Amino acid sequence: MKKFLAFSFCAMLLATACNSSEEQKTQAAAKKVETVQTAAAVVEQKVAPITTISWDKAFEMNKSGAVLVDVRTPAEVAKGMASESAINIPLQEMPQRLSEFPKDKDVLIYCRSGKRSMAASKFLVENGYTRVFNIDGGIMALPQK
Repeated sequence: MKKFLAFSFCAMLLATACNSSEEQKTQAAAKKVETVQTAAAVVEQKVAPITTISWDKAFEMNKSGAVLVDVRTPAEVAKGMASESAINIPLQEMPQRLSEFPKDKDVLIYCRSGKRSMAASKFLVENGYTRVFNIDGGIMALPQK
């Protein structure tokens, strides 16, 4: 009788462990499906395009109220900015200074060559900005006066 009870107990324990494992597998599969659906929704979500513009267009837009933002380091900015109206918000400080970028105006981004400004533009778009313009070639492409 004791052997029968011990055997029954082991069989119950084994059956419970198998069911638990199956439930865990089902839950894990459901989580994977949910993750894939979430990722698909993010891909489907439309984000604002980043338009690349020339310096001529940037200056024209700046005269009409667009904000010119230099994302270079302070040491680079010390050598000169593209315009007196430009503001300096270094790329590495953007997350902490995001509120300084206006959402109700066009934002014109430039750096030295265009790589950091494109990264800055993408960051702004990812954070809900819809009026972002990257200046082609950065300050290296700035027309000489």
